[in-house]
Amino acid sequence: MPPQKPENLGPLDAVAFLCEVAMFVLLVLAGHGFADGWRGWAIGVFLGLVAVGIWAQWMAPTSLRQLDHPTRLVAQIMLFVATALYAAAGGLIWAGLVFVVVASGVFIALARDEA
Repeated sequence: MPPQKPENLGPLDAVAFLCEVAMFVLLVLAGHGFADGWRGWAIGVFLGLVAVGIWAQWMAPTSLRQLDHPTRLVAQIMLFVATALYAAAGGLIWAGLVFVVVASGVFIALARDEA
C-alpha cells in the first residue's frame, strides 16, 4: 500500500522543510567554495542532488523505504553533520555550524512529537 499524505502539518513541519531546502542550498554554495567557475557550481549541485536522493529514498514521509523512527533520526543528523562538514570545507564554517544545530534541533523536536 502506498504511503498516505501527511496530515496535521504544523509550523515545526514548515521549519523542517526549510531546513531541507537550506541543506541543498548550503551544499551548492559549499561546492562553489571547492573550485572556481562552473566546476564549483557543478560540484555543489552534485552534492546537493546526492543529499536530495538520500533524503527522498530513506527519510521522506512519502517514501516507500522510509527508515524507522530512531534509525531515521540518526541518519538525518548524520546527513546534517556531513553537510556542515562540507560547508566548513567550502569556507562556510559559521553557516555550517548554525545549520547543523538548527536542523538537528528541529528534527529532534519532530521525533519527540512523533514518538
